[in-house]
Amino acid sequence: MAKKVFTTNKYLTTTNSMQTVIDFWNWYSGLFSDPDNKVRIAAWAATITTLSFIITLILIPIVKSIKRKFAKVKVEAGISYQIISSVLGTTAAEPLLTVTVTNLTGSSIYLNNPSIKTSKKINGDDTFVVPKSSGAFPRKLENGEQFKQDYDTVSLNNQILSNLNDSDKIGFKITTTAGKTYNSNKFTKSHIIGHMNASRRI
Repeated sequence: MAKKVFTTNKYLTTTNSMQTVIDFWNWYSGLFSDPDNKVRIAAWAATITTLSFIITLILIPIVKSIKRKFAKVKVEAGISYQIISSVLGTTAAEPLLTVTVTNLTGSSIYLNNPSIKTSKKINGDDTFVVPKSSGAFPRKLENGEQFKQDYDTVSLNNQILSNLNDSDKIGFKITTTAGKTYNSNKFTKSHIIGHMNASRRI
C-alpha cells in the first residue's frame, strides 16, 4: 500500500511540474500578443537579450572548445625564455613567441609559412607573415611530427605590437596546401610586454 502511495505522489509531482511549465509558457507567449505595445516591446527585448547571452557566453565557447579538442592539427602559441650563461653570470635574453604545430591527422600534411593574426587590423590587415630562416615552405609534416618556430619579441614589438592596444590579442594562423586553416590560442599585447619586462629584471 505504501508503494502505491509513493507512486501516486510521484505522478502528482510530475503533473504539477508539467502544469507549471505549461502555465509559464502560456503566460510568456501571451506577452507577444498583449494589447499594450510596451509589454510586447519589453517581451521581445528580453527574449533577444536572453538569446544573445546564451549564444555568446554559452554556445560559442562550447563550440570552440569542441572544435579545438577534436582538431586534427594542434596549434599552440607559447612564450619561452632564452637563458644565457657566461663568466659574468646568468642572464635572460628577450623572450620568444613560439608557435608549435602537431600533426595528428594520420597522414602527411604540407604547412605554409605560419602567419601572425591580430585581433585589431593594422593598416587594414590583421594577418602578417614574418619571414623566417626555418627552411623552405610548404613544409612537409609527417603524422605525429611536430614543427616549432620562434619569433623574437623585440622585432615583433617594433613591427606589430607597437601598433596594438594593450588589450588587443595576437596569435598564430596555420594554413595547409590542402586549404585547411587552424588557429592557435592568443595572448594580449600587455601579457607579452609583461614577459619582456620580466626578462630584463632577471
